[in-house]
Amino acid sequence: PSCEDTCCVGWPVHIDKTTYKAYRKENHPALQPVYASMSRIADAGNDTEYAVLQLGAQLGNCPAHQDGMCAVHANLGESYLSDTCQNFPRITRSVNGQIEQAMSLSCPEAARLALLDEDGFDFVEATVSVRERVVHGTVASDSITPEIMNEVRIFCMNLIRTRELAIWQRLALLGTFCDALERDRLDGHRHGIMAIIGDFTQAIEGGELIASLNAFPPNYEAQAMVFATLWGVNGFNATSAFQGLQMQRISAGLGADASGQTSAIDLVAAYRRGLSRLDERLEAAPWLLEHYLLNEMFTQLFPVGDDTYTAYLQLVARFGLLRLLMAAQCNTNGELPPLSVLSSTVALQCRRFQHDPAYTAKVNRSLSESGWGSLDKLFSLIRT
Repeated sequence: PSCEDTCCVGWPVHIDKTTYKAYRKENHPALQPVYASMSRIADAGNDTEYAVLQLGAQLGNCPAHQDGMCAVHANLGESYLSDTCQNFPRITRSVNGQIEQAMSLSCPEAARLALLDEDGFDFVEATVSVRERVVHGTVASDSITPEIMNEVRIFCMNLIRTRELAIWQRLALLGTFCDALERDRLDGHRHGIMAIIGDFTQAIEGGELIASLNAFPPNYEAQAMVFATLWGVNGFNATSAFQGLQMQRISAGLGADASGQTSAIDLVAAYRRGLSRLDERLEAAPWLLEHYLLNEMFTQLFPVGDDTYTAYLQLVARFGLLRLLMAAQCNTNGELPPLSVLSSTVALQCRRFQHDPAYTAKVNRSLSESGWGSLDKLFSLIRT
């Protein structure tokens, strides 16, 4: 009940077919609001989203969310939770016969665990209990073997973990690598993925790639304007008091007045000041943004897919937006916010944007159509 931004408020609660039938057989008095709010989805395409709980009028509260606790869990036990509720915030996937599990950072506690501890992203082997229905499968590629796919993922994650480089340099190198992969794919893999990895490793160790990246100057004005625009795409309506307070702080940190308005000049100045203070705040946890990127890459199977460059474009958009929000949180005249505020900012960003496929598609399309989707333009958007 102490969760500051519970997943039981503001999101539709889908009920799988098995759970729906189990609820129809029950008649527990404490769960009458739950039974009454269940509604079949007429055009449900699968058994996972078979029905939905109609949320309450006040902040979209799940009818089972009573006094900060789940009435289903309390009265019937964990086995009666729907697939959605039993699984979140875990993300479980089967990859080449191996089960991988991570957490969605839209959960505030998951964000704290993953981002604030230096070893929060160490890989471990463990026994997990998971319903087979919630395990995501992967589609095999005709042109890439599972072994090469694994090599690509490991190379990309190791690149992001190279702490001798600034985080923007790691992200820029990743983009250069993804661009090479995409060009090789379009060319029928004539050069070969393992050869590309070898060439990149040599170029990074030789220093020539880093030197070429440093030739691109940062464009703080574009960073502030582009990512502030993306921030406004989904609107500013909050679904919880916690979100509302966070968004007010972010708005003020971006130079907005009481009505939420700011000029381009004030926005850029606020962003630059906040960015310098963010660097100061991250001295206590220099791995925070690294862990965020790793979590995104791991859960999205980055960069495996039909279009590795589009996957990279999405990663840059999310990173740039998050950095803007964190800079806004750090743009204060007094003490810097605690690291927990930064992890909460990640949870807010993930919750508001990363669970919305339509928003992701809109952002990718917007960056490409506005001319910011090319690699050289992206470098100026991520360099500090």
